[in-house]
Amino acid sequence: MKRRIVSNIFSIGMSPFLINVCACIIVIIINNSLQAHGGDMAIGAYGIINRLLTLYVMIVLGLTMGMQPIIGYNYGAGKTDRVKHTLRLGVFSGVVITSTGFLVCELFPRAVSALFTDSEDLIGLAAEGVRLAVMMFPLVGAQIVIGNFFQSIGKAKISIFLSLTRQLLYLLPCLLLFPQWWGLKGIWISMPVSDALAFVTAIVSLAVFHKKRLAAYTDAAKR
Repeated sequence: MKRRIVSNIFSIGMSPFLINVCACIIVIIINNSLQAHGGDMAIGAYGIINRLLTLYVMIVLGLTMGMQPIIGYNYGAGKTDRVKHTLRLGVFSGVVITSTGFLVCELFPRAVSALFTDSEDLIGLAAEGVRLAVMMFPLVGAQIVIGNFFQSIGKAKISIFLSLTRQLLYLLPCLLLFPQWWGLKGIWISMPVSDALAFVTAIVSLAVFHKKRLAAYTDAAKR
């Protein structure tokens, strides 16, 4: 029994572990690509952009941590209405948070970039990059919440898959291809493209899960 509990703990915790591992790999690849296409100044600009986006992502992650025990308990108790309500509220809140980040970065790119440096050249480069990088940022909130939803109900495989989609399955190929076509701008564009694809994947995964769940309830009712 203890071995089974430990196994479940590892399987559920594998999702956030892989997110961090993939993030490290992606940062290395991005830095190498930035160095090749924009030099040290581009790496500095990415550092600013990364700090700005991480601020809002951390808030969403805090939201999902608060959701996990609520969803997990009610899912285990069979209270699906509460699970759906919590998920809808979480997705809405996550989108509001990341949409706020999107608006701030799109409307005041130079002002937020200036919080991290006094260099006008670096501010200009970061401002240009952040406006491209956040084009699909509102969708990130929903994608994070849906991924953590599957983690909360013990669907480790789906959660791990969704964790890998944005950073490994989509962002990595974009980072390898887009800079070859559009240079430094291609690096910035790869971020919203992967955000959009990861969002679509999360929505499809949620729809498939709901359909299977509904089919299971229907079969049980017939019996």
